[in-house]
Amino acid sequence: MTASQKHWRVLTNDDGWIIGTYGPPLTPDIMYDKMIAPYAESPVDVFLWSIGGHEVYDYETEVGERFGDGYEGLDAGQQRKAENLRQMIQAHGGPVTVISQLCREAGLAFFPSVRMNEHYDMEEAAPNYGRLRRDHPELCIGRPGESIPYGSLEWGIRTGLNYAFPEVRTHMSKIIYELIERFDIDGIELDFMRHPAFFRLAEAYQYRYLMTDFVYGVRRKLDDVGQEKGKHLNLAVRVPPTLGDAKRIGLDTEVWMREGMADMLIAGGGFIPFEMPIREWVETAEGTGCKVYGCFEGLRPLLDEKSLKGLAHRYWDAGVDGIYFFNFYSMSNAWRRSVLNQLADPTALQRLDKRYELDHSNRHQPTSQLGYSFLNAIPAAQLPVQFEETFFDRSVILRIDIADDVESSDADGTLRRCILGLGFEGLTDKDMLELRLNGTPISWTTGVVISDGRTRVEYEPDWNQYPSRTQEVPMPGDIVEFDISSSTLKQGHNELEIRAVSPQAERREPLILQDVTLAIDYN
Repeated sequence: MTASQKHWRVLTNDDGWIIGTYGPPLTPDIMYDKMIAPYAESPVDVFLWSIGGHEVYDYETEVGERFGDGYEGLDAGQQRKAENLRQMIQAHGGPVTVISQLCREAGLAFFPSVRMNEHYDMEEAAPNYGRLRRDHPELCIGRPGESIPYGSLEWGIRTGLNYAFPEVRTHMSKIIYELIERFDIDGIELDFMRHPAFFRLAEAYQYRYLMTDFVYGVRRKLDDVGQEKGKHLNLAVRVPPTLGDAKRIGLDTEVWMREGMADMLIAGGGFIPFEMPIREWVETAEGTGCKVYGCFEGLRPLLDEKSLKGLAHRYWDAGVDGIYFFNFYSMSNAWRRSVLNQLADPTALQRLDKRYELDHSNRHQPTSQLGYSFLNAIPAAQLPVQFEETFFDRSVILRIDIADDVESSDADGTLRRCILGLGFEGLTDKDMLELRLNGTPISWTTGVVISDGRTRVEYEPDWNQYPSRTQEVPMPGDIVEFDISSSTLKQGHNELEIRAVSPQAERREPLILQDVTLAIDYN
């Protein structure tokens, strides 16, 4: 694959970790060995590199604030990062110049990735807290001197830039336009999921025209510079998981697609991948020329290979044009050659073992300002469910989407088994539940209880080093597994009904359904 292609299928985002990890000096050879070479023999054809965040940048910008400039007393890690940036600019032109050249040599397309509004918790005096916010607090979402209740959504996003102000849009335009004009790139990514809050909550919907005007300006700049360079420059946007949530926070993505502003749209941040309405994005993009990509997020919650395959199959079956990986940049060469190649092959996925899941709302519950910004853009998921006594025997109804054609695979003898797994906290031997899958009863007594058997695959500590390693982390509670007939499943939407039929008057702890999985295994 060459960087001149207009339809790229697999995109990967690198968050710039290498600037503060090796050296000094950080050399082009190190960057190639640790960042670019690992993609050899993988399906990745677009490399996106984060230029920095919080309006402090890790590249050779002449219009923005470079990391470390004007600061004394940096700690060892900060000093390494600042010195690497200074030496790379002096000796090689700078990181973006070097990465662009390395991607050309490797046959990868290159997109700088611009984080549109970071909301990390940090001290104002920190060297990665941009001077724009520090010197001009009046340009932030929270107003100077404003009393905002601690722990509220407004409190969580208060230090972010407010795009209602023309000064903010002008500043960010300068950063983006410089990247387009100065460097040999194939396109640019505007990452609206890092982090998704751009206006005051009550004003976001009404100000969506301002962000559309901003995006239109980027599109015009790409077209003008692309015409001068004799090639099309692409605009990729990464946005919240639903059209409605994107519009609510001020991102009129439907207009961006319909009017030809965006060439590539990455749907969601990967937080609710199994419940994100990906088909809605595909259908909205039809006839617009905008290509839709399904997002994988390595930290929240997806590293297990079977679940990755289930999600990839779901995306391809919905009609996406490609897939996008965030926080997978430090995975090993072997992982990229084996797992990633399988995820990129819709045909091969059809008869590979998979696990489908229901998403969990606590995967993006706020424990920091960062969490509040995500909460601003991500709808609630179906789990967890706490069981209480009902008056009229109504069931909990959950929907599971699967892309596998279990009927045909059962008919041709390739299907081995289908296992429904329910993960509980507070389950006792006195509990009895009534289950129906697509209207077919599943006897509770046929379930196999696996105590303390819940695990989740996570990165090991210091994960963002190359190569990363994963580990299985135990989760509290019990799993009840049911070997179900393929005839009870169908490709597409499946409805699972659950009702507690033996409520206990007194419990030591509530009965909570924490996980729902559907494993499909092949011969």
